[in-house]
Amino acid sequence: MAYVALYRQWRPQDFDALVGQKAVKTTLKNALASGKIAHAYLFSGPRGTGKTSMARILAKALNCEQGPTAEPCGQCGNCQRIVQGTSLDVIEIDAASNTSVDNIRDLREQVAFTPAESRYKVYIIDEVHMLSTGAFNALLKTLEEPPAHAVFILATTDPQKVPATIQSRCQRFEFCRVTVDEIAEHLAMVAAGSGIEADADALRLIAIQAEGGMRDALSLLDQCGVMAKRVTVATVREVLGIVGREALHELTEAIGRRQLPQALATLNLLLEQGKDVKQVLTELIEYLRALVLYLAVPDYEEIYLTDTKEALAELAPLFGRDRLLAAEERLHSAIQELRGSMRPRITAELCLLDLCRVEGSTLAALSARIEQLERQLAGGMMPVYQQAPVNAQPAPAVAVQQPAAQEELVQQPIAQQAPASANAQVEKAAPAKKPAVKAQSQPAADTLAAAVNAAPKPKSAKVQQTEEYAGDFAAGEDFWKQALEIMKAEKKNSMVSCAKNGRVFSFANNILQVAFKAPFLADRMNKDDYRKAFEEVLLRLARREIRLEAVIEGKAKLPQKPVKQQEVQQSPESETQNLQAAQLPENLRKAFNALGGSVTDISDQ
Repeated sequence: MAYVALYRQWRPQDFDALVGQKAVKTTLKNALASGKIAHAYLFSGPRGTGKTSMARILAKALNCEQGPTAEPCGQCGNCQRIVQGTSLDVIEIDAASNTSVDNIRDLREQVAFTPAESRYKVYIIDEVHMLSTGAFNALLKTLEEPPAHAVFILATTDPQKVPATIQSRCQRFEFCRVTVDEIAEHLAMVAAGSGIEADADALRLIAIQAEGGMRDALSLLDQCGVMAKRVTVATVREVLGIVGREALHELTEAIGRRQLPQALATLNLLLEQGKDVKQVLTELIEYLRALVLYLAVPDYEEIYLTDTKEALAELAPLFGRDRLLAAEERLHSAIQELRGSMRPRITAELCLLDLCRVEGSTLAALSARIEQLERQLAGGMMPVYQQAPVNAQPAPAVAVQQPAAQEELVQQPIAQQAPASANAQVEKAAPAKKPAVKAQSQPAADTLAAAVNAAPKPKSAKVQQTEEYAGDFAAGEDFWKQALEIMKAEKKNSMVSCAKNGRVFSFANNILQVAFKAPFLADRMNKDDYRKAFEEVLLRLARREIRLEAVIEGKAKLPQKPVKQQEVQQSPESETQNLQAAQLPENLRKAFNALGGSVTDISDQ
């Protein structure tokens, strides 16, 4: 006798023998017990979940000599003929090979005839979504009002392709994937009944790889049982080309530590063992998915099908959520690239390069790079902001000097928390040194020299800042922390979650500047609803109006010092310099007035 595959030997013969699908079994058994038998059923779900087996069990339950019954005997002539596939009244049609209108017309002609030897004429149409549009239209009227002796059972793995007009005329039952535990338990029973020695870990690995399909699981067990006398985890990995936990753990650790040479060495070893590149990347995606879920929900038991809790806990500190999400995106894109790649190995190597460097232009990749910098800063690997000292020495005197207001702007010290880029911007704000005006004639030069010698020596160009403009950074920090606590106590969680990402940049002139790394957070904070809410809290704290400004780190500028009236008034020395400037030739006087400078004696310098 020819060998029969395990999934055929162990095909369920009654409702209780079918693994999983509890809701479907309960509904059909109740319908049979109460006599409420529909004329058309639609079974939909993934492959290998029991749709065809359930259709045959239902056919036996309808035509059993003791029925209709929810528990067919399996011993009568009708049950035996249905099991053997020789029943004249149970017609199985493969819609994938009978797609035309002519096939459905033949069915319509035959359905009118009464059953030959059974109670019902049962039509099982498998893969019904493969029927053509014309065939569906031809079946429509018959399916709506069939003869009393006819029952249609439609099965499909793609219900979206079945027209809504067909679905509305059927009772639809959705078949779910069988759980790993249920598959593993059934495989243990099959292995024991078939004389196959198998380890529990090997059966569980088969159950995981079956992805919810019982038929796939039985086929894998059948294949592994032929390969070795005892089915072990190594046997399953060799048959299926699975990478395995140990190799994935090693590869993931190398990526987490950004050890590109180690990651490439692990990849090369796997490829030398005959592993498929796509299989390696696919399993790596599943492993990183387990890490993502471990960081989010450590108690989620399903993730431990990938690896143990201890192994995931060891790798978790090497990654952040954003980096893992960026890695998932990069791996998915690499798998898409493999379809048209002539060198899959190169695609995988470039993918590992990006994973170790956290490169990419997606939002997840950019977030991962920000996260990487934050983790480095938290560990003291690099400073966040470096104070760039500003040269406070007075600039060399020239014949035409800078205006005092501009000189003040250049020499103002930068706040302790300001980034170096802000310093650069402040330095750029200083006007360039003006070249001296070339004398047009020798008499004019003599007059300019005499005026310079007669001018009084100016005081130091260094300008002291007012206490108001220097601000109180500590007070700003205190106000901001208190405001966050008050907003948190008032249950304004969305505002707090946005504001807590900022830090105080400056507090001067009743303006509190808060810097954010992400531009969208700064924009959101500057919206009227968020800004006014915080300004109201600051008003309560400081008992004066404080304006809140959200700025972007690296682009923030210190607020300008308000110009005071006494600073605008000219000193006696300036009046003397203006009188001396009036003695200059007309062309030099125009230049003097245009530049707004002062006359300084540079003869001793």
